[in-house]
Amino acid sequence: MDIRRLPRVTVFSTMTVDGKIASKTGYSKLSCRYDLERLHRLRSMNDAVMVGANTILVDNPRLTVRYVEGPNPARIVVDALLKTPATANVYRQPPKTYLVTFRENVDYAREKYQGVEIIGVPYRYDDILDLEKALIDLYGRGVGSVLVEGGGYLNWTLFKLGLVDEVRVTVSPYIFGGNKVCFVSGEGFDGFVERVELKLREIERCRCGNEVHLVYDVVKKERER
Repeated sequence: MDIRRLPRVTVFSTMTVDGKIASKTGYSKLSCRYDLERLHRLRSMNDAVMVGANTILVDNPRLTVRYVEGPNPARIVVDALLKTPATANVYRQPPKTYLVTFRENVDYAREKYQGVEIIGVPYRYDDILDLEKALIDLYGRGVGSVLVEGGGYLNWTLFKLGLVDEVRVTVSPYIFGGNKVCFVSGEGFDGFVERVELKLREIERCRCGNEVHLVYDVVKKERER
């Protein structure tokens, strides 16, 4: 673990060749069987899986390990405005779930999501939820590694804050087009002063023969405190 006392954060996504994680209608079944096994193996190797509110609203995932043998990770839902229903699978079924929200919403969140551990954090000066504080809190609770499964705005926030250590993407042989539902959304970087630099570590041709899995390390830079 690094000196920041943060969990190791890996962002994983399966996306089309043109960088979309879903179509304009919300269709997102992009993974072959082997890619699903890869994803579930990664879940079993991490202490927790993190997703944003829209992923819960659109997919209602369980975020458990089913395609391989292995332990289930804890779940982390980032929901600043408490949009997700208390009946969602991650709140009603084991294992443990953490909900990260705006600190002013903590009391109401505890009433709405009974049995869920609530973590309240402030917004930063740039109107981004301070997920660094959330990760510090989670590390103190024993979460040493986090697998992030989107969506695009959550990915953007973590990249913006310099919190990602590793990026894993599976490129699926489709093109969806459009300008929404991207692997990373948000306001974007200017490319000159701000950008995320990656170093390629692995290339794997999937056993299905038609997908490619890429593994990158994030090139870390000193951040202002």
